[in-house]
Amino acid sequence: MSKTGISNRIQNAPSDYVEGYGRARKINREIADNYIAHTHLGDPVMDALVDELASFPRSQVHEFINAGMSEDRAGMRNAPQSLRDFFIDAPQPDPDWLDRETFFEGVCAFQKNAVLILSAFVAGVLINGFATLISKSFVQTGRIFDNGVWRLRQNNRHQLEMFLPGGMERNGDGWKLSVRIRFVHAQVRRLLAQPNEWDHEAWGTPISSAHLGYAVAVFAAHSIK
Repeated sequence: MSKTGISNRIQNAPSDYVEGYGRARKINREIADNYIAHTHLGDPVMDALVDELASFPRSQVHEFINAGMSEDRAGMRNAPQSLRDFFIDAPQPDPDWLDRETFFEGVCAFQKNAVLILSAFVAGVLINGFATLISKSFVQTGRIFDNGVWRLRQNNRHQLEMFLPGGMERNGDGWKLSVRIRFVHAQVRRLLAQPNEWDHEAWGTPISSAHLGYAVAVFAAHSIK
């Protein structure tokens, strides 16, 4: 994000963040500013895809996504070009900070300590992760109370699949589950964009980039701790 973009977003900090934002800036101004800037940002690529898919029947959308996951060009024939680009024709390059050579070390560490890590994930990490404003989006849509046990199982499976050898490669189940989660998050953001569903001035963007970045940091730090 450009410095101008960050500056504009900081000036419009969601009201429920203002008090904590002030305290955080005294500790680390750069991190606090960056976090607040991203409370207004979702997942631009996936949000655009979900908006374009909104006019298609849900069953057809699922067919397109399943075909895309499998790189099935025939199954994607009638899908929007943007979705074909995402999965097959013009995949996004890795970000500069991603070092795939380090994946193996993480896989080995997880496999040696899988029981401890998964136990910590369920008993502590998820609780801390949802003890923030990110939980509001799931409460609003009923995804915590109506599907709580199912979500817990899905989170555990996602964690496990990511740390299997090759799990985060293009055809790995960890990668596929991660992409599906991005679709779900984008659908939630689109749903909560409707009038009277979400207080954007108070809470920023539902399931924002700030929320997701914080969740990744919390999940990693608490699992190691």
